[in-house]
Amino acid sequence: MTIDLTDQAAEARRALAQALTDTGDLTDPAWRRAFEEVPRHVFVPYFYAPDGERVSGADPATHERWLTAVHEDRSLVTHRTGGAATSSSSQPSLMATMLEALTVTDGMNVLEIGAGTGYNAALLAHRLGETNVTTIDIAPDITGPALERLATAGYQPHVITGDGSLGVPDRAPYDRIIVTCGLTTVPSALLQQLTDDGFLLAPLGNALARIHPTGPGTATGRFLPGGAFFMPLRHAQGDGVPARRPPLPTGPARPSTLPADAIADNHFRFLAGIAVPGLTWQYDLNDNNEITGARVWHPDGSIAQLHSDATVAEAGPRSLWAALEEAHHSYQIAGRPTPDQYGITIGPEGQLVWLDNSEGPSRALGE
Repeated sequence: MTIDLTDQAAEARRALAQALTDTGDLTDPAWRRAFEEVPRHVFVPYFYAPDGERVSGADPATHERWLTAVHEDRSLVTHRTGGAATSSSSQPSLMATMLEALTVTDGMNVLEIGAGTGYNAALLAHRLGETNVTTIDIAPDITGPALERLATAGYQPHVITGDGSLGVPDRAPYDRIIVTCGLTTVPSALLQQLTDDGFLLAPLGNALARIHPTGPGTATGRFLPGGAFFMPLRHAQGDGVPARRPPLPTGPARPSTLPADAIADNHFRFLAGIAVPGLTWQYDLNDNNEITGARVWHPDGSIAQLHSDATVAEAGPRSLWAALEEAHHSYQIAGRPTPDQYGITIGPEGQLVWLDNSEGPSRALGE
């Protein structure tokens, strides 16, 4: 049985847009209209629940649950590779924050890195016109469905299958480049495809950086407040899939100087993501949703386990927990800074994230 969702979905979109406006995530009337008019349910015909269940609008048993979730302010896993989540429809409030942070004007040419479901490209096309929007993703099993859903919704931006780190030079230069997947460093090819007064908006650590080119091979920028969690940029099919958890450490544990509740501090997690990129986390929660233990691992096979007695055990080629303890010590010494107190400089010496100003304490990206 085919269900006509036109009126029901439109009402749900208006409610979502109002909620985003009430929280201050949507302030620009043009972007509000885009959220009200672009049908998110077309781009997310199904999603995967945390337990792996496929929640589909076509399944009568999950239809109502699906429709409600699609119009809530939550991210939804839409693609899995080898059982791991590798693509999603981002949380609408974060999408609104990023789109408004682009400060676009009519006629601007925009490149999106990470097409995903195609929903964000549709919002961009609604605002700027489809001829001014290009979006790229690594795998045809992502771009193919995105292209079909865009057409169903009435939008035809340029959809490219390829390595997002290389950009799309054939359609450059771009006034804005928006990256909707996590980066460990800023690809130089993207900076080269910007106009002289353009900028790139990208997640680094767990915050957004707005980066302006300043010359051949150089750029500078600042981070915005708030968190921004994204799946990693994939350079090839199979790349970017979260690493399977290595075996838990079996050696002796030692007292940890990093308290469990620090893991829930998003300001510290920003610095942790800069200091040790590419980590995957699991938590143990008590009845009050407080973190009592954790496991964290890296694609290189390193793993650390924090026990409920505040001791930690580690295994693998490097000491992950020691690196996090050092980052937390720096964070406390600096007065627990927020992401918007940091900036980034890109040049011949590398890519440096610094505190307060370019002469302040810094860390190299990608190490």
